[in-house]
Amino acid sequence: MRRRADEVIGTGAVPLGGESVPAGALPLPVRQLVAHGSPEPVVEEVLRQPPERGEIRLRAAWSLVSPGTELHYLDRSARTGERFVLGYCSAGVVDAVGPQAPGFAPGDRVIAMGWGEAVHSGAVTVPYRLCRRVPDGLDLVDAVVAGLAATAVHAVDRAVLEPADEVAVVGAGMVGQLVAQITAARGARTTLLDLRPERLRTAPALGLAAADGERFFAEESAVPGHGGRCVFLCGTGDAGATVAAAARWAGRAPGRPRLVGVGRFAAHIDFSVELGNLDIRYAARCGAGYRDASYARGLTDVVAPAGEGTVTENLQRALDLIASGAIRPALMGLPRLPLERAAEAYARLRERPAHPAVLFAHGPAAVPEGSAAP
Repeated sequence: MRRRADEVIGTGAVPLGGESVPAGALPLPVRQLVAHGSPEPVVEEVLRQPPERGEIRLRAAWSLVSPGTELHYLDRSARTGERFVLGYCSAGVVDAVGPQAPGFAPGDRVIAMGWGEAVHSGAVTVPYRLCRRVPDGLDLVDAVVAGLAATAVHAVDRAVLEPADEVAVVGAGMVGQLVAQITAARGARTTLLDLRPERLRTAPALGLAAADGERFFAEESAVPGHGGRCVFLCGTGDAGATVAAAARWAGRAPGRPRLVGVGRFAAHIDFSVELGNLDIRYAARCGAGYRDASYARGLTDVVAPAGEGTVTENLQRALDLIASGAIRPALMGLPRLPLERAAEAYARLRERPAHPAVLFAHGPAAVPEGSAAP
């Protein structure tokens, strides 16, 4: 099941009908970001439709860029001409609730996620199982990070960590930093790795050890007396040499060695006895039920594998980690920009700057020109 498409209206004022119609039943004229045949995003105006069965609509305050995914689709669009609406992490206030969307009411502060649904826009209509209520006292600009943090929660679940395990996280992008904060909060000795020192600048504030990736794997570090080692691979591009070095490092511990892929990367692995005993897993997206339109709208249920969660459960767990302070978005150095500066923001993200992602402000939250964080 997919909802009806929002109507693209271009620019200009939009008549919304008579005053007797409830506000929540009216479409809203809003702007959104799209990839449409160019490596740069385009701002377009659309009518955001009212929620249908199993959906809610929210007036967004903030949305979070997922650099790896969104740059991938911008590049794909530039090659093929395909059109993609960008973004999948939003936070704001509910303005309308569709039928059979339990647990939500107008005025609720919520986070929302979903590719093609919780997009970069001033209002989004999203299946209710991809939304969670934000607790009092938690700022929406911090809460919106839960969308990507759910991916990190799922990746850590897939690793099946033991209490004595040591963890290395390769790639200090957004997901890498979130994975490292979660494993550290679970008590694992965790080191965040990147080849660019500026990407590690926030690690001390987040309570994380940090190191150059090549030197870390090359050095003969002290091997734990018990427990295994796990490497989360959160980078992009050609990772063949990194995977081989990570496998050797993990294999030196007495416990179970594991590699968990999270990012979009390529690697050639020679499987032979020289590789040793090694568990390799990949963590895709953020839990059972994601990109399942029927589950997201409450029409069907899904059962997650043992030790893992549904996307709804993982969103809640991510939000709880932020509320408890185990994940600290405010210390991650995320610039806050108005949507008008989107092209600049994505161009900068292509250069892998010190900041791992960007927050877009919408509506009353829109930041004045020049007020963005460094």
